[in-house]
Amino acid sequence: MGAFYQYEPMAGSKPGKERADQYAFLDLPEIRKRYVSFENEQQVRVTLSLPAIHCSSCIYLLENLPKLEAKVLRVQVHFARKEAAVVFSSEFALSELALLLNYIGYPPDFSKNEQGQSKQDRTFLFQLGIAGFAFGSIMLWSTPDYFGLGKENPKFRDFTALLSFLASLPVLLFSARPYFISAYKALRSKSINLDVPITLGIIALYTQSVLQIFSGKGAGYMDSFAGFIFFLLIGKWFQNLTYASLSFDRDFSSFFPVAIQRIGTDQSKETVPVEQLQIGDLIEVRNEEIIPCDSELLSEEAFIDYSFVTGEALPILIHKGALVYAGGQVQGLSSRMLVKASTNRSHLTQLWNETKDKTPKNQLIRYQDRMAQYFLVILLFIAASSAICWYWIDPSAIFRVVVAILIVACPCALALSAPFTLGNAMRVLGNAGLYLKNTSVVEALTTIDTIVLDKTGTLTDPTSYKISIQSNQLQEQEFEVFVNMAQQSTHPLSRALAQAYPETNIIELSQIEELKGQGIKAVYKQKTYLLGSADFIGEKQLGKGSELFMKVGTQIAHLVFTSSWRTDAIHAILEQHGAANCYVLSGDHNQDKAALLQLGFLESQLYFELSPQQKADQIQALQKKGKQVLYIGDGLNDVGALGCAEIGIALSEDMFRFTPSSDAILEAQALKMLPQLLSIGRYAKRVLQICLAFSLSYNIFGLSIAISGQLTPLIAAILMPISSITIVLLSTLLIQTKFKRTLKS
Repeated sequence: MGAFYQYEPMAGSKPGKERADQYAFLDLPEIRKRYVSFENEQQVRVTLSLPAIHCSSCIYLLENLPKLEAKVLRVQVHFARKEAAVVFSSEFALSELALLLNYIGYPPDFSKNEQGQSKQDRTFLFQLGIAGFAFGSIMLWSTPDYFGLGKENPKFRDFTALLSFLASLPVLLFSARPYFISAYKALRSKSINLDVPITLGIIALYTQSVLQIFSGKGAGYMDSFAGFIFFLLIGKWFQNLTYASLSFDRDFSSFFPVAIQRIGTDQSKETVPVEQLQIGDLIEVRNEEIIPCDSELLSEEAFIDYSFVTGEALPILIHKGALVYAGGQVQGLSSRMLVKASTNRSHLTQLWNETKDKTPKNQLIRYQDRMAQYFLVILLFIAASSAICWYWIDPSAIFRVVVAILIVACPCALALSAPFTLGNAMRVLGNAGLYLKNTSVVEALTTIDTIVLDKTGTLTDPTSYKISIQSNQLQEQEFEVFVNMAQQSTHPLSRALAQAYPETNIIELSQIEELKGQGIKAVYKQKTYLLGSADFIGEKQLGKGSELFMKVGTQIAHLVFTSSWRTDAIHAILEQHGAANCYVLSGDHNQDKAALLQLGFLESQLYFELSPQQKADQIQALQKKGKQVLYIGDGLNDVGALGCAEIGIALSEDMFRFTPSSDAILEAQALKMLPQLLSIGRYAKRVLQICLAFSLSYNIFGLSIAISGQLTPLIAAILMPISSITIVLLSTLLIQTKFKRTLKS
């Protein structure tokens, strides 16, 4: 709810000293470490259970916590689990963070476990059940009044009215309690959320009913009050299911594959998904692979790049026995580690989502937020104006009309439109193999007019290279050293070499260092081995194809790789976007130029012998011409280009690595479907516009009936969740229909 909250300069001040020691236990080292998932000298990362999270307003308020406290750096909410991952300055104590969360209405639960979560779910079901029971009972007792029979027996009417009042008390004090607390906390924090107008409606409706009961005028609207709470809770239950299905940080079951090498007791290696790792397992993390879980380093030393976690790209040296955190990236020599904590891919996904976006916040959501802000102000104005008008028409109808207005015009459907529509698009694209970082990427898909592609590993298939050895001056063991070096590298040609010689003996290397896009070097038996391009080892390019050179001392081997093109994908992209809007940026020499021209690319759109920085410069040059660029690369030497483009897509060929700097990850086999997948993203914008139009039309129609006094609070309470259900069904139906039609075509 982007504009629901207007923060004051001093908003979020801390509680008084009498509460300052409430969470002091969190500063004890043995307790604090239970909740810290990463820590260095600058920042700390924790994941906290916040049971009070219950709607989209909660998500917005928590994720904007840095506006209340500058020492809080980032917050990401997982709605389904009612958890928040918080990154804060190391100067800020964990106890202070807990106090701040408690102050704004989200006290952390430090005893959370599965049983506690189950207890919380049972509490909600009790609230729903009590409201439903009271609603049915009050309607039963009020039946004579519905048929006008209550006037014939005033004593019986007064008795049933008193029963209705007694039945309403647990509804007010227990079932409706979360709404009162949420509204109070929002107002105390000088903000407004969706529960504020709802709470005003509850108070108005209940006050009027109590006055009528104790003045002897009947049961008032206690049936409407109980029904209102009952249907509010049904709507809340539905919203919980909705957000759970979106899975705000997209849990690992819908995410790209991530696996790791696990070492058995006999030193054999097997590839396993990270969620199968158990505490005590021995794993090997190779150069530029992401560490999947907190582990103890068993190798003598390792350079770890924590830029995925902290944003700081400078690798740090870690020694044997040190704890390495999940999300770090090994640089250089592969490292053996002992698993110290279980993990899943959701944690890595959450880190990926937390990396800084290069694009502004989603414009569609900003547009919706502005609509919601003005709508809420207009709603309160309409309610006040209607109350004044009905004061002159029929004062007894004021409460009923105002309550109906506040209920029927609640912008719940408006709030659900953007997250569910864009989340739905992300989910269907993920099912097809395109994993988007967040909803901003969905919108960015609607603006793309230029496609830029890397060549090696993107337009070519690294799993089907043909390798020919043009010259080989190496001994057998020296060649084995180079194959072991290739196993440490992530370059497509190195991977192809390693796959061509799978039975090579394992050799322990040292001082491994890889220069992106150039080559890799290592030391074995005090000799320096170089594997990479001709320039990297100091030789001349022979121009016979994609080449890989090996050099140790004066001994050299020269391998030529013949490309295997992804012909279907190339033709699909060129046909959809046109050759004039498609570019190729390659770090290789132009030996494949003729093949690319034959495939349909224009000569003026082909660039060769580019360094990683030059690729980024070319992207920026296109942007200066007004182009909206989608860049696709294999991620090795494409980090700069992926970061510059409006959308950077890293092509995933294996299960071991992904590129945190990208906006999306595309499975290699899905590249041929890229045009269809992009059309689904563009269609999502149209679906969102349809949902917003429906939501506004529903609210305008409901308001017109409520203002005229023809809508009871009970009917309004029934219509409110129906509007949200309609939005969800409409969004799902349109997106799924488009998805099925697109894939068939």
